Amino acid sequence: MQYDPLIERTLREAQGILRANLPPAKNLADDQAVQSLRAIVRTPQVRVVLERGSDTALCFVLRAINRILSDDDQSDRATINQLWDVLEKLEPNRTLRVQRNMKKPPAL
Repeated sequence: MQYDPLIERTLREAQGILRANLPPAKNLADDQAVQSLRAIVRTPQVRVVLERGSDTALCFVLRAINRILSDDDQSDRATINQLWDVLEKLEPNRTLRVQRNMKKPPAL
């Protein structure tokens, strides 16, 4: 089964949620952003991808996101900062076609 389209869509959704959390608009609070991201990663379809997906770069990124979101002991802000660190490493133009001017916010 081909999982790449689902992985790409999931990563785009994650980036969209993180962008909604960016200042100055910050349309989504930290706790809401983390809850939304956990809901996406915990869907049955994504769980299958995490377990059975090929060892591609995008699948490794998705697995890293899952690992970060699994840590309930860290603050929501720390979780968001770690997610930005992982997602920034994607090759923007080729992998997910994200805008170049989207950068991780400065740590608070």
